[in-house]
Order: sequence, then structure tokens, then C-alpha cells
Amino acid sequence: MIKKKVVTIFLFILMVLVPILSGCSTKAANLNSQPTASGQEQKSKPDKLTPIKVAIVSNTTSFLPLYVADKKGIFEKYNLKVNLSKIEGGVLALRGLQAGDFQFIASLAESTMTSVAEGANMKIIGSLSNQTLYSVFVSPEIKSIEDLKGKAAAVLQPGNGVDIVMRWWLKKHGLEPDKDIRMISAGATPARLAALRNGQVQVTILQPPNDINGEQAGMKRLVNLSDELNSYNHTVITTSGPVIQNQPEVARAFMAATAEAIAFIKDPANRKEAIQIGIDDLGNDEEITTKSLDFIIKSFPVDAKINVEGIKWAINAVKESGSIKNDLQLEKVIDERFYAKR
Repeated sequence: MIKKKVVTIFLFILMVLVPILSGCSTKAANLNSQPTASGQEQKSKPDKLTPIKVAIVSNTTSFLPLYVADKKGIFEKYNLKVNLSKIEGGVLALRGLQAGDFQFIASLAESTMTSVAEGANMKIIGSLSNQTLYSVFVSPEIKSIEDLKGKAAAVLQPGNGVDIVMRWWLKKHGLEPDKDIRMISAGATPARLAALRNGQVQVTILQPPNDINGEQAGMKRLVNLSDELNSYNHTVITTSGPVIQNQPEVARAFMAATAEAIAFIKDPANRKEAIQIGIDDLGNDEEITTKSLDFIIKSFPVDAKINVEGIKWAINAVKESGSIKNDLQLEKVIDERFYAKR
């Protein structure tokens, strides 16, 4: 009888412990996974180190989180081996994204919207700066907005975000682009500043660190656009449909690493190191890098989240500029499923 009781108790304990131990094993195996609505597990990062290419469209301070994630080994923590490539202009970067040359690009939202409206398979999944960083700069002889009538404005190229924001601001102040003021495609930010300095144009929009370079060159900051444009995403993260569909864990890992890099920059204890990374990778001296970071740091969004109201504003601005003809729904432009889970 005693032996039977012992066996019975042993079997009972075994029946209880096996499911528990099995569950613990499953949890350990899926430590880097997240449950989906269907109950299936979704990976938060690739199983092994995965090489990806990321296009950066200019050398401005808003891209600092990507350089920090690279230099601090944060990308590798999420099993990403990232190649950051500098590409002049969002159009070339978008073409590369469509062709599969890049898995992600960091650029202006308006360029992505124009591409999506034309049928491109891509979406914005995050933001590196959730407010505008632009300032309107004019040549020294310009005293007021009214003085710009009959003058020339420098943009990157038609349909680009710089072009759309410039046109929006001119119209807001009663100047009709291509009628009251000539619109000149001058190229990337340094080229636009050069055109302003040598008198080819009398107005353009600049962002850090080139706005500081503009002031040092004697150009005048007429307007800080953050005073007029309340909702905006200055730099967004865009990925392609194939990445979203076939490599969602890569998108989650990229967003998690970017969010961690932003948190690093925002921590005052890391200020000196963040500035040094900016100096090394953005190519500016300590004074310009420090001033630029001070100007921009509040715009780095927690978890790299999109300013949705800013996206809505940009969709309307792109429509009004004539860059797209058809209606463009918000859900066609953004996908917020890839933020880091807390």
C-alpha cells in the first residue's frame, strides 16, 4: 500500500511539473519574440547577424541616432550589420529602396508620399525628428518677406520635401511660386547655401548644421519655421514592402536599435560622447555640432515614433503643391507596427 501511494504521488508530481518545465523552455526559446493577434510568435530581431543597407540623404544632425546606433554597437545588439550610405537627394534614395539596393532610407516624408502616390511599394515606419528643423534664410539685403517678390528661391528639386515646404511658406505669406518668385533647383543643402551666398538666389531653407554655417557666412535667418509649422516630421524612416512582408523582424530590430540610440543621445550623461560621434561622422567642428545638437535634441522622438498629425499635414501639402493628383490615404503612407515594445 505504501509503495502504491508513493508511486501515485510521484506520478502526480510528474504530471504537474512536465507542463511547467515545458512552458519555461518555450519561453526561453522565444525570449526575443512577441505574440501576434493570431497567437503566433513574431520575432523582434533576426536569428543571426543580418547585413542591411541604409541610405542617408544628407549630412545633417537629424541623422545622428543612426550614427550612434552604428558606433555604439546597438545595431549589432539587434543582429543587424548596417552599412550607412550617404546619397544626395531623396529621389535617388527612393529609387534604390524600390530596386532593393537599400532596406531602409532616412529622408523627408514628402518624397516618400509622392512615390507612394505613384504606386511605389513602401511605407514610413518611424521618425528621426518629429518637428520641423527648417529656418528660412535670406541674403543680407532682404529686410522683409515682401522684399522677396521678384527674387529667386533655391530648392533641391521639384516635388522634393524642401520644394514643397518652401512653396507652402511662400503661399502662406502671399507669394505665388513660379510667378512672384522663381524656383531654382540648386541641389542639396550645401549647394543651396552656396547659391544664397553668391547671389544666385535670395532665399532658401536650411537646417542644422547648415543654418549655423549660413549665419557665419553673414546670411540672415528670417524665420524659424517651427514657429509657423506646428506638426511635421523632418526626417522619417521608410522601408519597402518586401521588407515589411518578408523580413518584419529586421524592421522591428532596426526600429528598436534606433529607439535605443535616441534614448542614448537624450541622456545628459552621454552628451559628450554623442557630440564626438557627431563630429566624427557629420564632419563639423565641435562648436557647430554642439549648437546643432542643442537645437535639434528635443525633436528626437521617444521610440522613434511618427508624428501622425505631421504626416497628415504633409499629405495635404503635397496635394496642394500639385505633386500628386489622386487622393492619398494615411494608411497607404505609414505603418506603425514596428515600434520597439516596452
